[in-house]
Amino acid sequence: MAAQGINGVSMSMIAKESGIPQATIYVYFSSKEELLRELYRYVVKKNCDFIMEKFKDEEDIKKSFENIYWCMVEYFRLYPAEFQVYEQFMSSMISKTTSLENVTDLFKPLYAFVERGQQAGIIKKELHPIVVLSYFSLLAANIEKGKLFWGNQADDLVYQIIFNASWDAVSIHK
Repeated sequence: MAAQGINGVSMSMIAKESGIPQATIYVYFSSKEELLRELYRYVVKKNCDFIMEKFKDEEDIKKSFENIYWCMVEYFRLYPAEFQVYEQFMSSMISKTTSLENVTDLFKPLYAFVERGQQAGIIKKELHPIVVLSYFSLLAANIEKGKLFWGNQADDLVYQIIFNASWDAVSIHK
């Protein structure tokens, strides 16, 4: 799917690439859409597990955000195929018909962390936790998307500038 896109990949292509008979795939997944939804859940879980493995909730709030941010950047760099699957899924109509309860549960520790920062008066209270996290993840993802799809280049300095701008956008300045 990363190479062909959601619309360009077929169950027969998936079967051929995986070396599993197509009939066997249908034993586990009733349709291509179901397989893609499960793939999406897998990719999001892998991303969350990667971030949570290095997440330290007891750290300074800004330092913890920076840690989360660099984990996301590292994940995008290490797993470009998974990143492409995520991007394609989010841009497709399939994402609009997918129940994401199980996926959003994976982010609860990060939401709680944002809320702790809001209660401490460090992060703007009027921003929903998903908005706060999106300031960091969406900008970094767009840089990586530019690298994958158009060959753009960005070094760590660019990512640090993005982090600083994102932090300025969500934090309370005293």
